[in-house]
Amino acid sequence: MFSILSIAFLSEAQNKSYPFKPGEKLTYNMKFGWFNIGEAVVWLDPEFHYPDKSKKPHYKVQFTVTTASWFKVFSKLSVCMESLIEARQLQPLRSDRDMEGKGSIDIRHDYFSYSDSVSVKAYIEDLDEWRHHKFPNGDVPIRDALSTYMWLRSRDKAQFANSVEVRTFFSNDLYEFKMLPGVSTTHRYDNRKVRALEFGLDFPEGEYFDDGKTGRVIMSDDRNRFPLRLEIDMTVGSFVFDLAKVEYMD
Repeated sequence: MFSILSIAFLSEAQNKSYPFKPGEKLTYNMKFGWFNIGEAVVWLDPEFHYPDKSKKPHYKVQFTVTTASWFKVFSKLSVCMESLIEARQLQPLRSDRDMEGKGSIDIRHDYFSYSDSVSVKAYIEDLDEWRHHKFPNGDVPIRDALSTYMWLRSRDKAQFANSVEVRTFFSNDLYEFKMLPGVSTTHRYDNRKVRALEFGLDFPEGEYFDDGKTGRVIMSDDRNRFPLRLEIDMTVGSFVFDLAKVEYMD
């Protein structure tokens, strides 16, 4: 029975025709202002995962940031984020984050549960402290950072005709922002021009975003919907991620 249920859930997830495929690895060149400071990688595990007590398949997604050796002289930044995401609804079950800066460390684990509300149990490892959050269900689902990324990629072109509202739980806060309607454009990738859609990002004021801070994302206008370029204007400065390489791992 377990095998039959697993196959059924897996088939349904695959039938959704998501643009991302297990084993996909996207590598980005990362800039801070005008300077190339390292690379970022988004990797989707080739295998589906079945967490304890769950009969549903889950994606495992990992995001890492590695700064260049010269940049570490001025500021160290190391990031590893990983999420288990239910394959049908793209809801997070667990997300882990390990961030290290110059003189600081931030390790935390978020556990999501769903019923008549969304509950998040957050364990901050470096402080040995638990924090509990509960949010009412609404028309806009609550996701973590990596499931937000996957959900936005899962949408087809017609669903980007209007603004898309997003609620993302990150670092013990709920961030509500908008992805503005897409505009057709072209973008240079892999030594050629490709058709693309350009979106504005409207962020809320908070710890990471001052009032009026915005962003921009350029996504390939094809079945893959690769994020080709991401620009984020934050309180600490402006970051740019340019897609450099696409690979598929076994």
